[in-house]
Amino acid sequence: MSTTPRGPGYLRLASELTVDSHRLTGLRLGTLAFALFVVGTNAFVVAGVLPAIGESLSVTPTLVSYAISAYAVLVAILAPVFSTLLAHVPPERVMAVGMIVFAVGTGASALSPNYLVFFIARAVAGIGAAGLVPLATAIAPRLAEPGKQGRAMAVVALGFTMAVALGSPVGTGLAEITNWRVAIGGLAVLGAVLGIAIAPLLRGVPRNPKVALAERLGVLTDPRVIMGVIAIMMMIMSFNLIYVFSSEVTLRVTDGDGAILAVLLLVFGLSGAVGNQLGGWLIDTWGDVTTMRIALVIEIGAFLLMLVTLDSLAGTALVFALWGASGFSSVVALQHRLASLRPQHSGIILSWYSTGMYVGISLAPVIGAAVLLGQGPAGLAVAAAIAAAIALLMTTPVRSRS
Repeated sequence: MSTTPRGPGYLRLASELTVDSHRLTGLRLGTLAFALFVVGTNAFVVAGVLPAIGESLSVTPTLVSYAISAYAVLVAILAPVFSTLLAHVPPERVMAVGMIVFAVGTGASALSPNYLVFFIARAVAGIGAAGLVPLATAIAPRLAEPGKQGRAMAVVALGFTMAVALGSPVGTGLAEITNWRVAIGGLAVLGAVLGIAIAPLLRGVPRNPKVALAERLGVLTDPRVIMGVIAIMMMIMSFNLIYVFSSEVTLRVTDGDGAILAVLLLVFGLSGAVGNQLGGWLIDTWGDVTTMRIALVIEIGAFLLMLVTLDSLAGTALVFALWGASGFSSVVALQHRLASLRPQHSGIILSWYSTGMYVGISLAPVIGAAVLLGQGPAGLAVAAAIAAAIALLMTTPVRSRS
């Protein structure tokens, strides 16, 4: 039997190829994370400049908020539709087109002369986001080495985390210095650049095998998928019940000072970034379900602790740190859980995950406004704790029906 000589040159070449492979994987994951950062910032920054947009377009801030809901609702509805109908198309092409459509819609909203154009443009941006978000999340674990899927998903999910931690405050600040059109227009430019870059960078990424339409829709017969969708809806709702109304929740300690609020939100965002990465490591160490349960228990505790820290700046900062770290850890764990239930259907399942996420985004402002009016900031903390507790309940072990 003959063997091929493997001397120092061979080993050096193998080492260089491994390094190049790791760099390519890192570049791909970073690109996906940046794409989610841009999409996430676009969703959050509008909420921070509602009065300015309303004044510019001669409508009320409440009417502008309907455009935010339209964006979220369209993503919620279209994400599973696109995932099903476009399963045969290479994922990098779907994401590239989705990013370009997002950029066109976002750019048009920045240039809109009136509210009707703004509303339609936001809807177009939502259509593009629906083609990007679930695929970006589903592809992450397929790019990773065995045993590092959780960390890969955490890297990509970091995009949304940083949208909250940095993208939204920076965008809001830029809008304050210049105007809201510059801030949103900048996101459109970034989206266009990403739309051009995604296809060549992600060419040839692994994709799910083709399956029949009935089988794709059949994932909804699995109670674990349904419970996961409900869980993410509750997680995102609990987050937005506090985040959207953070100025009201922290009013006693900030006294209306936007700088103090910005610091508290920065604490939340940076803690979320740490929790995001820690969650990825814990998933690979303890498993996704255990990580999710521990994180949710800590998050519920943070919301309840808020009831006794509303008058304390240090206490509120502690709550925001615990909330950020635990909240983002639980989200990464749920993503990993759903992607691993049926790996061959991970794209379809994660599109339903996106649906639940954007339903939570849509419902939180409506529910939060009602709770704030009737029960005040303390009521919001209780409502957020209840939503997180429902998410925890959804981790109850069940068997698949198929």
